Amino acid sequence: MNNYHYAKLVDRNWGFLTAEEQERIRHARVLLAGCGLGSNIAVLGARTGFTRFILADGDNVEITNLNRQAFRLEHVGMNKAAATAELVREINPEAELEVVPRFITEKEAPALVAKADIIVNTVDPGPALFAINQAAREQNKIALFPLNIGFGGVVWAFSPDSATLEDLVGGDVAQESLFFRLVEKNIPHLPQVSSYAEKFSEAIGDIAQGVRPGPQLGIAASINASIIVTAMVRAVLGLPIKVAPQLLAIDAWGCSEIAKEETSEETNDS
Repeated sequence: MNNYHYAKLVDRNWGFLTAEEQERIRHARVLLAGCGLGSNIAVLGARTGFTRFILADGDNVEITNLNRQAFRLEHVGMNKAAATAELVREINPEAELEVVPRFITEKEAPALVAKADIIVNTVDPGPALFAINQAAREQNKIALFPLNIGFGGVVWAFSPDSATLEDLVGGDVAQESLFFRLVEKNIPHLPQVSSYAEKFSEAIGDIAQGVRPGPQLGIAASINASIIVTAMVRAVLGLPIKVAPQLLAIDAWGCSEIAKEETSEETNDS
């Protein structure tokens, strides 16, 4: 028997979110442009109390997605947007979901952005990625753009007054080099993800030549989902968010290394 009730779902959010704030979250509409990492964001967003999603992706679930995306083995071969909708409904059967089972085009980006209050842009490099960000900027909305980085997550929040994605990469770049340029120009200056910067420089040759796909961990995807859903909450509540070129970043691997160094120093002191 289905005994779902929204108030029961969000009951344990008390102390962090007021009833009024929870209602604002409940009625905000989120566009997830890309439902790979977007699947993790949708699931955590639904658990946090978001109920309205536009889910867009033309890709299908593959076995290699299961190490970092919210899907299960039974979803393999299924459209990612449709599978993400299924995951959200398992948490909230009353969620309002618009499923767009195709890749967003440059032309339709403004209309989809217009339907949403918050935009999460995880589409692959190409004209649509920039069109989504541009539409959000023109419509005075926040667009969140994440990268899975090693054992951590990095998110840029683009606002109407922030730096643009083009600013971060130094102008127009080839689609296949966008992520490389982002990492090369921005990540080395971030102590939060310094462990990844070293490993990335060693692997970039194989990745660029197509020898191996870019490595991604579920740990990074989970951290990024947490950063993004937190930013979504702050945006809905009208609270300030760091915007580009500043980053929202966490490196779990680096946190562990620091802890070990401190333990070693304490042992030597004793």
